[in-house]
Amino acid sequence: MTVATAPGKLVIFGDYAVLEGAPAVATSVDVRAHAQVDVTDGRNSVFIDLAGGKAYDFFVEPGAELVWTTESPGDRGTIVAAVLDTCHELAHLRGPLPALRISLNTRAFFTRSNGRTEKLGLGSSAAVLVALTGALIDALHIPVEPDSLIRICHEAHRRFQGGLGSGIDVATAVLGGVIGVRRDAASEYPVSESLAWPDGLLMSAVWSGSSASTPELLTRFNAYRDNHADEFRNHLLHLGRFAEQADAAWRDGRVAKLLSALTGYDNALRALDYDAEIGINTEVHESLRGMTEKHGAVYKTSGAGGGDFGIVLTNSQDVLEEVAAEIDSAGFRLLDAKLNAAGLSIAPDAGRP
Repeated sequence: MTVATAPGKLVIFGDYAVLEGAPAVATSVDVRAHAQVDVTDGRNSVFIDLAGGKAYDFFVEPGAELVWTTESPGDRGTIVAAVLDTCHELAHLRGPLPALRISLNTRAFFTRSNGRTEKLGLGSSAAVLVALTGALIDALHIPVEPDSLIRICHEAHRRFQGGLGSGIDVATAVLGGVIGVRRDAASEYPVSESLAWPDGLLMSAVWSGSSASTPELLTRFNAYRDNHADEFRNHLLHLGRFAEQADAAWRDGRVAKLLSALTGYDNALRALDYDAEIGINTEVHESLRGMTEKHGAVYKTSGAGGGDFGIVLTNSQDVLEEVAAEIDSAGFRLLDAKLNAAGLSIAPDAGRP
């Protein structure tokens, strides 16, 4: 038996612009997805979706094609299939797979809001995919170097999402901490590196109260790029300029310069959203922005926007506490989870030789 966990993430800057080559930075969040893989003596394998409370039998045909023997478990099943298929191809699995018992748990990524269960926009799909990849590789004794592991995770996630996304959530789930990512035309996968957190920078995340569909938002972003090429290019030039400024300030530890660049980035992203009608900046985010800026802090959406989380950034503890108090009194809540959390963690069965 092998158990693996991987963290969620919050994007600090580079949202959307990273898809066109700009730098992006994210931090891991200690909201963790869990995966467990057992090698069993049975003939068929079973996948247990702990969040949904159901079990699904499957087998893997020669060539690593996964076949569900009853109903398909939907997105979670697609993740299992993508990981098995990618490991077969890139980790060079040999021979037939043994029967497996796979269980996934992403309960920590959900919350109750206004009487409904809402998914927190912290990258649960990437986190559980990374956890499953790590658990599977360990359970099957596959020798994989760290660079190969992140490549396998990127490819599996690409297959799961149909090529959408920047890969920053995957890199953050694997590596943990603060991660810088840039898409390089010369590289098939995003280039990622670990970064230090700037001294004096303070950040909190605010739950907007509703979840958003990242694929839907990315589809609108891509449609604007395809149908309004000149306007799209101008918006991305502005976003890219502020992303470069933020990236340089982050690496140099210049917090005041960083906060200024993040303000510019947020304004440029809102301008893109206004013209493209993507749905990034909702009325709730606008309200939270007003509460934040009144106290002299910076507010921006995190990641795809449209709901999910916004982030508050400042270099003053007093200001952060003032913003937190106002946000709390307005009925919103701050994320109660550690930032800069550890990345993929694999715990093999202690009794295994």
